[in-house]
Amino acid sequence: MTNILSDQIRRHPITAFFILAFGISWIIWAIPTPAAVKNPTYVMLVGVIGAFGPAAAAIALSGFLRPEPTGRSPLKRWGICAILFCVILPFAVYWPGLKGNPADPAFLLLCAVLSFLSAFVISSLFAGRSGVQNLMASFGRWRVHPVWFAIALFAWPVLVMASSVLDLLISGQPLSSYAAGLLAIEPLSALILFATIFLLGGPLQEEPGWRGFALPRLQILYNPIVASIILGFLWQVWHIPLYFTGFYAFDTTAIILRLVDFIPGVLVVTWIYNRSGGNLLIAVLFHASMDSFSQILPAQTGWAPRIFDLLLLAWAVIVIFTDRMWEKRSVPPDDLPGTHGG
Repeated sequence: MTNILSDQIRRHPITAFFILAFGISWIIWAIPTPAAVKNPTYVMLVGVIGAFGPAAAAIALSGFLRPEPTGRSPLKRWGICAILFCVILPFAVYWPGLKGNPADPAFLLLCAVLSFLSAFVISSLFAGRSGVQNLMASFGRWRVHPVWFAIALFAWPVLVMASSVLDLLISGQPLSSYAAGLLAIEPLSALILFATIFLLGGPLQEEPGWRGFALPRLQILYNPIVASIILGFLWQVWHIPLYFTGFYAFDTTAIILRLVDFIPGVLVVTWIYNRSGGNLLIAVLFHASMDSFSQILPAQTGWAPRIFDLLLLAWAVIVIFTDRMWEKRSVPPDDLPGTHGG
């Protein structure tokens, strides 16, 4: 039975990844619902702990598919993990807007678990198995053209600000109130929030799985457009249980929209990932930018959200044609993160 399962995983790593990623996340999200739903802080922390499903699945499968030892000392890896844990834990305990009580043992335990998982993922750069090290290698690759760091960090907030300004101009309202909102942003607070989201709020939990493991393999089978739509749809389905746990406010319309309006955004993410040379760090930074600037920038009003959707759609259309995303990419199987085989 074990050999049969192993053979099936090796033959169908993409299917195995999605089953494992969904299973880990959904089980964790389901367990605390009856007890913790009345405590928003607990719900938030359990939600982001469960979000490690994609990264955990990617790391586990990469180590299984390519178990050759790297020669790295386990002591070094766990030492780095311990140092990272000590650095990350304060970000969890004092997460802006989380309103946790540091004197609450349950809160501290959840923060510790969350911080350890983040430290574990980052320290996988020094893992003892070749597949895991290969999966995470690009997360530590900083030698990327600066334009990709600029796009990853600033393209999303620029679209958000542009859509808000266009909405005010079209409606004939003064820009002064929006400008005042921008000037009221405290740079240090914004930086802390961005770092917190980067380390704990979703990007690091998800991207090693979605973009690091699944996307390169899907692009072996399909062109970037089809691969993006498959991955994007499953990515959105993965979020749905959070509407039933209290992590997100339950809203049928929001769920339906999540399942139909993801395509432009996921195409842009694929374009950024591919054009940056499959750089996982760039993908994590872009994801962090999407999640954090929605909280940093002044809230959008009026038609600004719809204008933003149009700008994002225009961006997606441009990259589809400039990058010829309807053509399959020629990526040798040996270059896949996490394994020598597809």
